[in-house]
Amino acid sequence: MKKILYTLLCTLAAMTLTVACDDYLDVTSPSNVDEDFVFSNTDEAYKVLMSCYELFRTPGSAYGTNTVHSNGLFYEILIGGSDSETHPEVYSAQQRHIPEGLYAEEISIDYNTFVSGWGALYMLANRLAIVIAQIETKDGFQSAWDAQQVSTWTQLYGEAVALRAICYHELIRFYGDVPYFDGPIYTQNQTDGVTLSSRWAIYDKILASMQRVEPFMYRLGEGGIGGERISRTFVQAFIGRVALYAGGYHLCRLDIDHGIALERHPTVNSERWNAVYARHPEYRKYFETAKTYLEACIAAPGSARLITADDRAHTDNPFQRHFQYSLDLQVSPETIFEVAETQGIQCERPYAFGRPSNGGNTNASPCNAYGQSRMHPSVYYNDFRNDDLRRDVSITITSSTGAAKEQIQEFAPGARKLGGLVNNKWDENRMNPPYKPERRKSGVNAPYLRMADAILMLAEAYAELGSDGPARAELLKVRNRAFRTDQSSYVNGFSGDALKEAIAQERKLEFVGEGMRRYDLIRTGKLPEKIVALRALQEAMVAGLETNGYYTFPNGNTIPAYIWTKAVNTADLGMSTMLTYECDVPESDPTHPVKFPGWRGQYDGYGAGLDNTNGNRSVAIRGLFRFIAEGSAEANALVADGYAKTAWGSAIVTNRAHYTSDLFRGYTAADYAAGNPPRYLLPMSSETIAKSKGLISNGYGFAQIGREHV
Repeated sequence: MKKILYTLLCTLAAMTLTVACDDYLDVTSPSNVDEDFVFSNTDEAYKVLMSCYELFRTPGSAYGTNTVHSNGLFYEILIGGSDSETHPEVYSAQQRHIPEGLYAEEISIDYNTFVSGWGALYMLANRLAIVIAQIETKDGFQSAWDAQQVSTWTQLYGEAVALRAICYHELIRFYGDVPYFDGPIYTQNQTDGVTLSSRWAIYDKILASMQRVEPFMYRLGEGGIGGERISRTFVQAFIGRVALYAGGYHLCRLDIDHGIALERHPTVNSERWNAVYARHPEYRKYFETAKTYLEACIAAPGSARLITADDRAHTDNPFQRHFQYSLDLQVSPETIFEVAETQGIQCERPYAFGRPSNGGNTNASPCNAYGQSRMHPSVYYNDFRNDDLRRDVSITITSSTGAAKEQIQEFAPGARKLGGLVNNKWDENRMNPPYKPERRKSGVNAPYLRMADAILMLAEAYAELGSDGPARAELLKVRNRAFRTDQSSYVNGFSGDALKEAIAQERKLEFVGEGMRRYDLIRTGKLPEKIVALRALQEAMVAGLETNGYYTFPNGNTIPAYIWTKAVNTADLGMSTMLTYECDVPESDPTHPVKFPGWRGQYDGYGAGLDNTNGNRSVAIRGLFRFIAEGSAEANALVADGYAKTAWGSAIVTNRAHYTSDLFRGYTAADYAAGNPPRYLLPMSSETIAKSKGLISNGYGFAQIGREHV
């Protein structure tokens, strides 16, 4: 269960600070009496702040969807739009594939997720501005601030400032240049005359606000502050994240005065939609800021730490240990900040961002899990080394039937058991016990920032600033955690641009399925080239599968058109459980086909008859990484042993468009050759434009009027 039950505080949010809006230009005046009452002491101020956390989390806000972490923008944009992550359905099945795929065609600027994400972030930012203004009036806050002491008041103040900074950071990365408000908005006339602010002006303001408050906050583990609340540790790391974004590449309108001469991307440098792909000419100053605060975070992180050892008796995988904490409804020591969920209340892990299940919506084993988070075949087969402890933890090839039985994933597009390779970091089978009453309510937290992220961001900042030695040292921390052998020789082989790419690749492997890669590629200027490379590699894969029945990737791994599978009872193999861990037996061992790949299987204990002593509930697999020709002596022996030829890569060939030409349909090889920028931003709504009285307009080729307003 949660340490913080945000959901119990919703009614307080409804009674106080009632700034409601259809978008940021619609406001109503809250009661000053209510504000004075709820801020009468730190306990009451804490409750109001917790209601703001709840608005940050909840799918039950006025906008119907969570803005970033579970539904909404995370679900539709982040989790499926990179060279790591993709979606399970065919392109035409969902409108969300249009912006995710960089706009092969237009979509209404009043598309619900665009409008709700914008409105929810502005509503929360304004409520937090009220919280900030109220705390500043309190004598207890002022006395602590003047004395430069950390107190409950200054901690609450810092949380509000940082959460408001998160709102503007998310607005910038999704919408580009947006309106910025320095203080609370109580009446609509306060918005008269507002226009778009340059994103760098906003970056500078939110960075300065966090730099001002972080010395007056508790580090993780101090003052009762855990990973479900914002701490000094998080603020330092988040300053680093925002600074890296500010120093990175952006799609920038040329009809907005940024006060600087934009530095265009060296190769993706053509103008399109009166916009260019560019960065701040003094980008290094932002990397210096990132370095300073990430160094401070890592040097004194409070109770946060990178998990480098596994304290469990049955396995030795410190990477998976971090995710098991969340499945056990505990906050991992690697967490710097995660958005709290409460069991029994709607949340998306593992339903959307975990291992799928074909079970029913209630009382299944496990319940229905859709599996929106999918991975490209080339990531599983080519990006991961075979001895990388992260691969099988992150990506799995099997899912659940919903009756404590394992099933092979299929590459035919669709949901649940269809749609290809799936996110394995969150699997209800690994909860203790799994939450059975209803789907989508397991109570697993939504991650926002963890220690490995801070470490690799620092490595990136060092590398960009030319400090290769320190960059390699930080990279090695994360790399060594992922392997059982020392990786110094691998890391020490990189310098300059090759080192930057190695750090970016490490982030790809470390955070696959966590929605980080899309904007890592955007801000580092790599999105266009990686899109083209992904399509080319998977086109070669399809051609090889079609011609030869298999394809061998550049790293030496082979994906076959068919694999060989059979259902088995793990008890018959001397195994006490259906759940598997890291495979630690040779291929000649009879249990190897069930244990490899690792981190799959089913929970033993769903109910009577749903354990490994009843029926053939697990899948044994042969030939996943090598071609076993039908009719060969090996294949005939497998058939004699009960194995069946099972479609695998052949389904990729059948559905080739899904795995090649439908990927990023809005950005072609011709666009890349022409140096065209990627259009990854979201439009503002027709209501925002109309209420601005001509001061705000959409850029990037988007319409000014929504379809329903025509």
